[in-house]
Amino acid sequence: MTRAAIFFLAAVFSQAVWAAAPTVEAFLADPIALLDEQGKLERELPLKDAPKNPLPVLQYNEALELVQVELAGRKVWLDTMDLRLNPSKMVKLPCQKMPASKIADSQNNSTIGFGAGCKQ
Repeated sequence: MTRAAIFFLAAVFSQAVWAAAPTVEAFLADPIALLDEQGKLERELPLKDAPKNPLPVLQYNEALELVQVELAGRKVWLDTMDLRLNPSKMVKLPCQKMPASKIADSQNNSTIGFGAGCKQ
Protein backbone atom coordinates (compact mmCIF):
# COMPACT_ATOMS: atom_id res chain seq x y z
CA MET A 1 0.00 0.00 0.00
CA THR A 2 2.75 2.46 0.89
CA ARG A 3 4.68 1.68 -2.30
CA ALA A 4 1.59 2.45 -4.36
CA ALA A 5 1.02 5.70 -2.48
CA ILE A 6 4.66 6.73 -2.90
CA PHE A 7 4.51 5.92 -6.61
CA PHE A 8 1.29 7.93 -6.99
CA LEU A 9 2.71 10.98 -5.17
CA ALA A 10 5.94 10.81 -7.15
CA ALA A 11 4.01 10.72 -10.42
CA VAL A 12 1.79 13.66 -9.44
CA PHE A 13 4.63 15.88 -8.24
CA SER A 14 6.96 15.02 -11.13
CA GLN A 15 4.34 16.22 -13.62
CA ALA A 16 3.94 19.47 -11.69
CA VAL A 17 7.70 20.00 -11.71
CA TRP A 18 8.06 19.25 -15.42
CA ALA A 19 5.11 21.42 -16.47
CA ALA A 20 6.37 24.41 -18.43
CA ALA A 21 5.97 27.66 -16.54
CA PRO A 22 5.34 30.59 -18.90
CA THR A 23 8.33 32.83 -19.48
CA VAL A 24 9.08 36.01 -21.40
CA GLU A 25 11.72 34.94 -23.92
CA ALA A 26 12.24 38.24 -25.76
CA PHE A 27 11.03 41.82 -26.04
CA LEU A 28 9.76 42.86 -29.48
CA ALA A 29 9.22 46.60 -28.90
CA ASP A 30 11.73 49.38 -28.32
CA PRO A 31 11.11 51.05 -25.91
CA ILE A 32 9.32 48.55 -23.68
CA ALA A 33 6.08 49.90 -22.18
CA LEU A 34 5.83 49.21 -18.45
CA LEU A 35 2.16 49.26 -17.48
CA ASP A 36 0.02 49.26 -14.35
CA GLU A 37 -2.61 46.57 -13.66
CA GLN A 38 -5.20 48.45 -15.78
CA GLY A 39 -2.87 48.64 -18.78
CA LYS A 40 -2.03 52.34 -18.43
CA LEU A 41 1.52 53.41 -19.24
CA GLU A 42 3.66 54.03 -16.16
CA ARG A 43 7.01 54.48 -17.89
CA GLU A 44 9.14 53.19 -20.75
CA LEU A 45 12.30 51.11 -20.60
CA PRO A 46 14.85 51.18 -23.45
CA LEU A 47 15.39 47.77 -25.02
CA LYS A 48 19.14 47.98 -24.31
CA ASP A 49 18.36 48.08 -20.56
CA ALA A 50 16.02 45.07 -20.65
CA PRO A 51 17.19 41.76 -19.15
CA LYS A 52 18.57 39.26 -21.65
CA ASN A 53 17.60 36.14 -19.68
CA PRO A 54 14.06 34.70 -19.77
CA LEU A 55 11.74 36.18 -17.14
CA PRO A 56 9.16 34.03 -15.35
CA VAL A 57 5.57 35.20 -15.72
CA LEU A 58 4.07 35.89 -12.29
CA GLN A 59 0.47 36.56 -13.38
CA TYR A 60 -1.52 36.65 -16.60
CA ASN A 61 -4.48 38.98 -17.17
CA GLU A 62 -6.36 37.30 -20.00
CA ALA A 63 -8.98 40.06 -20.33
CA LEU A 64 -6.37 42.79 -20.96
CA GLU A 65 -3.72 40.51 -22.52
CA LEU A 66 -1.11 41.57 -19.94
CA VAL A 67 1.56 39.59 -18.10
CA GLN A 68 3.20 40.51 -14.81
CA VAL A 69 6.96 40.07 -14.42
CA GLU A 70 9.58 41.29 -12.00
CA LEU A 71 12.08 43.82 -13.38
CA ALA A 72 14.81 45.16 -11.09
CA GLY A 73 12.94 44.01 -7.99
CA ARG A 74 9.70 45.70 -9.06
CA LYS A 75 6.57 43.95 -10.34
CA VAL A 76 5.33 45.47 -13.61
CA TRP A 77 2.81 44.53 -16.27
CA LEU A 78 3.72 44.11 -19.94
CA ASP A 79 1.60 43.94 -23.08
CA THR A 80 1.73 40.46 -24.62
CA MET A 81 1.82 41.98 -28.12
CA ASP A 82 5.29 43.36 -27.33
CA LEU A 83 6.69 40.03 -26.10
CA ARG A 84 7.71 36.58 -27.22
CA LEU A 85 6.24 34.17 -24.67
CA ASN A 86 7.10 30.53 -24.14
CA PRO A 87 4.80 28.67 -24.38
CA SER A 88 3.00 30.94 -26.80
CA LYS A 89 -0.73 31.44 -26.60
CA MET A 90 -2.71 29.09 -28.79
CA VAL A 91 -5.82 30.58 -30.35
CA LYS A 92 -8.49 28.08 -31.31
CA LEU A 93 -10.45 28.99 -34.41
CA PRO A 94 -13.51 27.12 -35.64
CA CYS A 95 -12.93 25.19 -38.83
CA GLN A 96 -15.17 26.46 -41.60
CA LYS A 97 -15.55 25.17 -45.12
CA MET A 98 -15.06 27.58 -47.97
CA PRO A 99 -18.28 28.11 -49.90
CA ALA A 100 -18.29 26.32 -53.22
CA SER A 101 -18.60 28.45 -56.33
CA LYS A 102 -21.61 27.97 -58.57
CA ILE A 103 -21.82 28.14 -62.34
CA ALA A 104 -23.55 31.53 -62.13
CA ASP A 105 -20.51 32.89 -60.27
CA SER A 106 -18.04 31.98 -63.01
CA GLN A 107 -18.44 35.24 -64.96
CA ASN A 108 -18.84 38.69 -63.47
CA ASN A 109 -19.02 41.73 -65.75
CA SER A 110 -18.63 44.29 -62.99
CA THR A 111 -15.52 46.41 -62.65
CA ILE A 112 -14.30 49.06 -60.31
CA GLY A 113 -14.90 52.31 -62.16
CA PHE A 114 -15.61 52.43 -65.89
CA GLY A 115 -14.84 49.39 -68.01
CA ALA A 116 -16.19 46.73 -70.36
CA GLY A 117 -18.95 45.68 -67.97
CA CYS A 118 -20.16 49.22 -67.36
CA LYS A 119 -23.14 50.52 -69.38
CA GLN A 120 -22.09 54.22 -69.30
